[in-house]
Parts: sequence; C-alpha cells; structure tokens
Amino acid sequence: MSSKRVLPDESSSTSADADKNNLKPHQTVFRVTLQTRKKPTEFHARRAHKKSRAGCVTCKNRRIKCDENRPTCSKCKKRGVDCLYASGESLADHGHTSSRVISRKSPTLSVSSFSCCDISKTICEALRLGSRSSSTLPSFVHERAGSMSTVAFHHFLTHSTDTVVSPAVKDVMRTDMIRVSFTSPHLMYTILAVGMLHLNRISPSKDRSIAESTFCQRALEEYQKALSSGVTENTTDALLSSCMLMSGMTVCPENFNPLDSWVLTNKPESLNWLSLQSGLRCILSLASSYLPRSIWATAFAQVDEVGDLIFRDLQQGREGMNPELADLCEIDDYSTGQTNVYFDPLRMLTSLMNLERNAENSGHCTSFMGRLECDFVALLRARDSPALLILAHWMGLMCCLSEWQPWVEGRIRGECVAICMFLEGHGDSRVRRLLRFPAGACGYKLCQIQG
Repeated sequence: MSSKRVLPDESSSTSADADKNNLKPHQTVFRVTLQTRKKPTEFHARRAHKKSRAGCVTCKNRRIKCDENRPTCSKCKKRGVDCLYASGESLADHGHTSSRVISRKSPTLSVSSFSCCDISKTICEALRLGSRSSSTLPSFVHERAGSMSTVAFHHFLTHSTDTVVSPAVKDVMRTDMIRVSFTSPHLMYTILAVGMLHLNRISPSKDRSIAESTFCQRALEEYQKALSSGVTENTTDALLSSCMLMSGMTVCPENFNPLDSWVLTNKPESLNWLSLQSGLRCILSLASSYLPRSIWATAFAQVDEVGDLIFRDLQQGREGMNPELADLCEIDDYSTGQTNVYFDPLRMLTSLMNLERNAENSGHCTSFMGRLECDFVALLRARDSPALLILAHWMGLMCCLSEWQPWVEGRIRGECVAICMFLEGHGDSRVRRLLRFPAGACGYKLCQIQG
C-alpha cells in the first residue's frame, strides 16, 4: 500500500504527480514550501573576539573546547573528572591547600605552595633522575608533561589517597612520601601510575590506558634498578613506598575476567599478584636497622600494634576455627604453624572473620595477603582445595567489606568467582558446602545443591 504524508496546507499527491517527478509509488513524499529567497543582506565584519587559550589542562588533553569556568569547567564537572589549570594557578586556587600536601620541607623544597606549572616542572625533573633522559621518554610524557603527569599527580594527592583507611598511612602518603618522590624516579613514576590507574578506572579512556601502562612500565624498570643497588638508609623510604603502592596496583587490573584467573587457566604465573604482596615483608627485613628513622616508622608501629592484638589469640589447636574447614585441613588440638601449613592462614582468617565489619577493620583485613608464607602460596599455585577454600573465604570477607575497600572490585571478587567455579564440581561434599559463604559474598550462583 502506498504511504503518503502531506502537510496540512498542501494538496494530496496523485499517481500522475509521482510519475511526473519519477518517484516510486510506495515512497513517502514530503512536500515543504520553500521560502522565497530574500535580498542578500549587506556584509558585516565579524566582531573581534579573543580565542580561548587558557582552558584547563584536562580539556586540552581530551582535545575539546573548555569554557574556562573556575575552579571547575562545565565539561570536567559533567564527566566527574579533575579539572586542572596550568596557567600558574596554585592548587589552593582549586580548593586544595598545597601546604597540606607538602607540609614538611626538605633542603630541595623550600616553599610550601606550588603552582601547577611548578609541579609539572618538578615532576619532569624527578623523572629525569632515572636512567632514561627526558628525550627518551614516551612522546606523550615528554610533550604532555604539563597535562598527563600533572593530572595523575594531582589526582593521586586529592583522590587516590582518600581511599586509604589508616589515617597514619594516609598522612605519610600526602606529606613525607611526596617529598621523597621528588628525588626518586621509581617512586614518582609509581605515584603517577597509581593516580592514572585510579582516574582511568573512574573515567576510562584510551589515552589514560596508555599513560597508565607507560607509567607502570617505567616504575617497574626504575624500581628493579633501585633494588639491584641494594637497600640502604637513603633508599629505604622510597623502596617501601613504591612497594606498597605497587602491591595495590596488582589487585586493580583493567577489565579483569574470572576466566583469566590462574585457577581456571592453570597458569601458575597468573598468581604472581599474590606473591608480590609479600615483597614489603622482604624489604622490611632487609631494612630493619633503618626503620626507626624511616618516614614510615610511626605508621607501621600503629598498624603492627593492632595486628598483633588481632592475630595473637590462638597459637595452637583449632579452637574457634570453622570445624569443617579445620577437618579438611587436618588441624587438631595439637596443630601449630610449624606442624601444619594451613594453620597460620586459617588462624588469621578466623580472627578476621570475628571482627566487626567497619571501615577501620576493613583495613586490617587487607593485611592477610601480605602475611601468607611461600609454602601456602605454593599450594595455591597447585590449586590445592583446602588452600583455595581458605583464600576464597578471605576473598568473600573482602567482598563484604568492599564499601570501604573499593579496590576489591578490581580483582578479588573475580578471583573469588573463579575459585567457586573451579571447586563447585569437587567430589568432596565438604568442599561444596564450604563454598556457600564465598559464593554468596562474591555473587556467584552455585549450580549444584550442597548436601
């Protein structure tokens, strides 16, 4: 059937009209009345105007026009990203007091407030201290030092550090650690990598992914170089800082899929993210004589004091442990950490499961990763069922605490799902029953009915 639409002030088209205008009968015809061409108007010169050259760095980096609203332009406000100007404004002009960020001076830093241009210049100078000269840096780092690097640095200070639960650790990150980074290339690169990673997870983009990967690569290169030179009193603070930040980066990969887990791929190297968590313990042992004078001394003492209170309650036996899980691990009333490889991890898990679930305790629960010994990690690589269940229960606990530890969504939840997928077909009914808590916590629906 022919479909014809006619404007109210026009007559309907006939088939003859369609043939006359070479239109197919089934086509819809729109008729509009064209306005009579008016007499050309006189030419008027365009009013002089000033081009926008003072837009924010963030818009310039995204190659879009900035409306130059201060302190936050509308484009950045709409996307919910940091709006950073590089026209000499200080961080305080954006509602951030830089003296709060760098409050402890050193001989190389005699000012308490930096403009964005100053910070960009200082970042570049810190990066040039490494083995690579500025001319060999990636082009986007070299050419956009006032944009990508500065935005990542600013985001780390004002947003990434806010995710740290411990006030003592957060304070060091915003003060002394920043001072150290200005003379340590691997720490500066690591800070930029963390800031860009955090920003890229909030607002993903191709440029940010490239920046994140490059900063990570440079951080690892400089970090390995620093480690090979040995741990000294002068390098302890920077190495400890980089190690802690890198440990956090490994649990926040981009677009992690449970099918990528070592459990399902049977690739033991895919568990390296967990092995790296013990790196801090190694550096602490090498730098034990320097720790009293470290910038981290007070913060670590507070964390260790609480940790000792949490984990000191049970040194032998199975009291308080999940009885079915203890049976599966063959833990009896006489078991200790020296006689049973599962004892210490299950003892720590038991203590953490008994804590009240709140922001403060969520930070203590994260320490579980760094306390695992090599023998237990080896069992995980071999996909040992009892070891996997202990890890899955801790991951399930962290999923319950994700309100205060959002990094859990990066890898931990997906790894927990992978373990549930791997173990749900296990022949031992105890294993299947013990999956109930981790599966429910990570959101995985078990296919089989447990007995």
